Amino acid sequence: MRALLLSLICISMGVSTWAQPFMGLYATQNSITEIRENPAFTVTQDRAQINIASAGAEIGGNSIVFKPGAYNFLAGSTIAMDKDYYRNYDPHQKQIWASVEAMGPGASFRIKRRYFVAVTTGVRYLMNSDNLNQGVFNLMGTHPYTDTNKTDSFKIHNYSIASQVFREVNLSYGGFLYESEDYNLIGGVTIKLLSGMGAAGMGIGDASFKVKNNDGIAYNATGNVNVAFTPYANSWAITNNPFQSYNNRTGNFGVGADVGVVYYINPNETMQLKRGYEARIAMSITDIGSINYTASSTSGAYAITNKNINYRGISNNTNATFGNQILNGYLTDTVAAVKGSSSKFKVRLPTAFHFNADLKVEPRLYVNTNLLLNLVTPSADKFTNHYISTLTITPRYMVRDFGVALPFSFNAIKQGYVGVIVFLGPVYIGSGSLYEMATSSSIYNVNGYAGFTWRVKPKRKKEKDIMMM
Repeated sequence: MRALLLSLICISMGVSTWAQPFMGLYATQNSITEIRENPAFTVTQDRAQINIASAGAEIGGNSIVFKPGAYNFLAGSTIAMDKDYYRNYDPHQKQIWASVEAMGPGASFRIKRRYFVAVTTGVRYLMNSDNLNQGVFNLMGTHPYTDTNKTDSFKIHNYSIASQVFREVNLSYGGFLYESEDYNLIGGVTIKLLSGMGAAGMGIGDASFKVKNNDGIAYNATGNVNVAFTPYANSWAITNNPFQSYNNRTGNFGVGADVGVVYYINPNETMQLKRGYEARIAMSITDIGSINYTASSTSGAYAITNKNINYRGISNNTNATFGNQILNGYLTDTVAAVKGSSSKFKVRLPTAFHFNADLKVEPRLYVNTNLLLNLVTPSADKFTNHYISTLTITPRYMVRDFGVALPFSFNAIKQGYVGVIVFLGPVYIGSGSLYEMATSSSIYNVNGYAGFTWRVKPKRKKEKDIMMM
């Protein structure tokens, strides 16, 4: 993966100077992990819920196709181009996304039977690369693909890449907006206290260059690029362990918010207390906000005017780092002119709209529909992370503390996949793309997740006779 990402950065700089990891996880018993998508899920019938630990990881896009062994990256293994994954040669604009999210510890609990609060914590790694045309993408990696006997002209327009690692402490509150025996409307809000650990971003508005005989040189390169890195970005952005930057955190801070509502439908025509619900409809907007980062000395705007750049020489240098070899040792000393510098830069959170409907078909069978709609438009003039818009339909069968769910997902770039989730008491484990990972030799999305959440159930109430008047 290092070769691909490093080549992408090198070529883009030379011309112009990575979850949704919990798809389908909607059980009726444990809702503390769902607070991340809707703060109104803070309200439950339990006295408390405790998230000991949970984590998910995903990498996908339309740029690379994985072989079955590639999902070993979830366990920290190294993967390589043309061995574990290869290029996708369709003509569409290329994008790649990756996310790793670790949650816990955290807890939600009620106060005086009516007020519900939650405190959750986590660490998140997000990466997105957007709007790269197929021709430029073919030049990247260890074995570039292009005709060796011709001269080709290439252009880049509105390309962006952004990556960040940050910690969060989330304070959530939920309460009843309307309450009755049959219908309940609940609202919730989360305030997110964010601490950035590292970030890197690049935007190329317009750039052009030529290649001749596949010789690894970009001829007559012209364009402008905005780049931004935190001082420790080179310690994680091109490695297989981005969270090693935890010990090099730069003390950057930000504030974010989530807001949401949930409507419970539970009509009851009997004289007995009826628990649960027949249907649940939820809507929310999450990750409103951004993080301000301290920029390294190499951050700023650069320009290239009719220069020749040996981009393959840069990408083959295994000692190259963002803040040292690429900018200071090569580009800024030879071909790139500095147009402006910056001491701070901002990376937006992946703001998204969520719609979720959960329907009880039979006492143990539910069908869940979840729409994640991305509200962020990636562009060259701002650094931002985002999720890919995805529709997921998940039937699940629950028997007391055991359950099985089958998420069927379809995303905005016309990719579909099928997963499996298993619930066993406080433990769950699953993947939104398990079927493809197990059966297909061409995998566009690799993800998996697991967690341990504990419920402190309410004391059982005795049913009282209701006397007819």
